[in-house]
Amino acid sequence: MSTSKASRLKRYISVFAIILLFVFSMAPMVLALFPNATTNNRFSIYNTGYDGLSIVRNDLEGVKTSGGNQKYSLTTTISNLNVLNRFNGSGALVIIGPASTFQATETFSVLLYLLRGGSLIIADDFGTGNQILGPIFDLFENLDEVCAKAADNGVVIPCMDDLLSGDFAAGGGLTQNQLDANSTADYSGSFLTSLMGSVKAFGFNSTAVLMDAGSNTDNPANPLITDIDPSDIPGMTFTQGVNKVQMEYGSIVSIKLRITEESFDPDTNTTKTVERDVWQPLQKISGSLINDNLDANDSSFDLSLPFFPLYSSRSSWMETDILAAAEGTAQPDVTEWGNAKFATALSIPLFPGMGKLVFIADPSIFINRWTSQPDKNDNLILIRNIMDMATDHQVGDPTIPLIFDFGHTYQPLTSPALYSTALLKLIGELSMFPLYAPFVPFMAYGYGKRILPKNRRLRPILLTKRRGQSGHSDFDKKLNEIKISGGYGEPISILFTNLIRKVRGDPRFEGTIAKSPKELAKFLTDHYPSAMPSRRELTNQFKIIYRISENPTRRMSLIAAKKHLALLKRLNDLLA
Repeated sequence: MSTSKASRLKRYISVFAIILLFVFSMAPMVLALFPNATTNNRFSIYNTGYDGLSIVRNDLEGVKTSGGNQKYSLTTTISNLNVLNRFNGSGALVIIGPASTFQATETFSVLLYLLRGGSLIIADDFGTGNQILGPIFDLFENLDEVCAKAADNGVVIPCMDDLLSGDFAAGGGLTQNQLDANSTADYSGSFLTSLMGSVKAFGFNSTAVLMDAGSNTDNPANPLITDIDPSDIPGMTFTQGVNKVQMEYGSIVSIKLRITEESFDPDTNTTKTVERDVWQPLQKISGSLINDNLDANDSSFDLSLPFFPLYSSRSSWMETDILAAAEGTAQPDVTEWGNAKFATALSIPLFPGMGKLVFIADPSIFINRWTSQPDKNDNLILIRNIMDMATDHQVGDPTIPLIFDFGHTYQPLTSPALYSTALLKLIGELSMFPLYAPFVPFMAYGYGKRILPKNRRLRPILLTKRRGQSGHSDFDKKLNEIKISGGYGEPISILFTNLIRKVRGDPRFEGTIAKSPKELAKFLTDHYPSAMPSRRELTNQFKIIYRISENPTRRMSLIAAKKHLALLKRLNDLLA
């Protein structure tokens, strides 16, 4: 790439960077001037519309402790989840309807937050919630290996023996003794301990919509959950006082199992055991599976588990045709697992000193459209119970922070927070990654110094030796003198001399004197034929320019000067 092209490209990049920075800086302020611009974002706790969470915010802020103090303080993060590192294992992170991807550093921050005693409440259906759940279960499945690697790098992470002993308080998390003294929760035989067998993980089924023909509101795609486990285990369940939960185009909880199969190898004529992981929908356990005398269709014999408290009716299925589900014309297929009670929620109390995981397979449970109907459903009671259960093990705080993640929800282009979120995510990501974080300040300073405007105008010293004051030079004065006197020969002479110097330095030039109009025209027409006029015409123009350069003070018309200057500039750029 030539020097001039590289210079132009660099200039374009600098201009684009300035424009982009200006747009991202000004967009939040400009868009915020429009009415309701800051409150119309879906799943925002400040949105008073049908898809907002303002009713949830007002309800939770009104919850009082036994001493009459405010129990929860609600806050929103619009950057990335690395800010969790500033919370010392207190409160709960609430992720409602995530739509954007989670970065590796964010996932690691959530893991550390759980280890320090914070809880994670995630409500999702077809979003990106599984991105953050997968690494959590992978960590516990390989916890001892992760613990050993962390110890080699000087980082303390509790190993399985530490967690099972109940003596570890990670980063300020509560010990078992503290739990016994200050909480009614019983962590003996932790639920997560039983997951170390064939059950490997839980997640959201993101392939189909839950349809319930047996219990719904107006449409099977709006299930009304009435099969609710009545267990009331303090610090473990959240169904107290809940009889009906309204869903809207939600999903279900899926379970990842490691199964063992017999595989026949025809080459060796032997049968070997093969293990593989499979995902399947989580369903309510039928009593008929345990006792053949029980009726499989009699729901009174189904087994309820406190950790899976919400189920659809038996007349439900998973519909993969989203459009048909929205129109209310969907019918269950054989492959869509009909005639089953699907689990729509899950709570996992982790080890002592750590937080809890709560899955809700529908973010719409939280929206104003349904929480504003306490006479028709118990969604608001359910939400209040979830927050209470998730923070039950946290004692001694005057107020418990509930951190609502707004940085991963869907935001339209008209949202002021969209641009602030993107900029803060970039800054957070750059500052968190250890390989390049130390160099970010130096790169920002160096690049900013190149693209930001200078505080003093350039002061040319070629046409005058007097530098002048800040913002002043003799350059404009010199141009005016040239226009008045008609002495255009001087810039023509400079450009012609520069052209001769470039031709003389070109290894392809085989002439004797580059200043000769004939040899100069021959060189250019031989090597750049498509960009040149005829050799005779070019030779004649060079003869005139040669005479002008010999007498640069000679007066000439502006039209003639423009013709010569344009030719010389084009040739100089061509040889750059």
